[in-house]
Amino acid sequence: MTRARTAAGRAGLQVFLVLGLGFIVLPIAIVVVNSFNASPFGLWPPPGFSTRWYGNLFHNAGFGAPTIKSLEVALVSTGGTMLIGTLAGIGIARYRFVGRSLIQGFVVAPLIVPKVAIGFAAFILFLKLDWYGEFHTIVLAHIVITLPFVVTLVVAGLARVDRTLEEAAMDLGAVPRQVIWRATLPQMRGALAVAAAFSFIISFDELDATIFIVGQTDNTLPVSMFIYMEKYQDPTLAALSTLLIGAALVLGVAVAVLLARLGGLRVLGAVGEPDAAVAPGAGPLIPSKEDIQP
Repeated sequence: MTRARTAAGRAGLQVFLVLGLGFIVLPIAIVVVNSFNASPFGLWPPPGFSTRWYGNLFHNAGFGAPTIKSLEVALVSTGGTMLIGTLAGIGIARYRFVGRSLIQGFVVAPLIVPKVAIGFAAFILFLKLDWYGEFHTIVLAHIVITLPFVVTLVVAGLARVDRTLEEAAMDLGAVPRQVIWRATLPQMRGALAVAAAFSFIISFDELDATIFIVGQTDNTLPVSMFIYMEKYQDPTLAALSTLLIGAALVLGVAVAVLLARLGGLRVLGAVGEPDAAVAPGAGPLIPSKEDIQP
């Protein structure tokens, strides 16, 4: 009886997982199929199939410059987010200082505050500073939006850092910045790779906040897609979305291969002591020589 219930439970779980996967994949499949729709109005089911919308995408839609703009913004903001997020994650995880809770709240705030509100607030701020429509304003907004993801993954990566290697580096005469660069960060390379991938994808795909701060002509790709959708109803956007889905899959496979070479998913989890990431005391980032027993 127990075995029958277990088998029924497993079968029900498998059915649930299949239905959940179908719920996620089906809309993507519809977009891919619709990109080959012969109808200029996206009739469904498609009355025929054609690749004309891919030709329209590359020759007439004008998405080339916005794509380059989005890549530039995503690359620069990812670099800035990785620098700030890594330092913030190390500080939050390893230090105890006045205002630590305030900084933690500031870091996670973009996960709670709607992006539309962030974009509107950034619009007012940059307009008063006469920075509206500038490249660096978009980068700053994207850094704020992607920072929580990087900090979270950095803190998770610190959970598997072997502190004895840091202590050994200090004992051999390395200064704190050398210990971080040569002993701490190499042990976090898997978490850092995933954080960079998340930051890049989120920045490249950001629309809600970006639409408030871009200029009237120099748009990013998501903003250009939004404007195009307001003017036209043909499947050109479906063709572009199909290409973006393919690019996201390629990036996902590349990150998975990288993680596999770095040691699999365990590079993101804690190994060893459960409190390895966050020291319970008020200790510094790197222990001093006086704290190391000979």
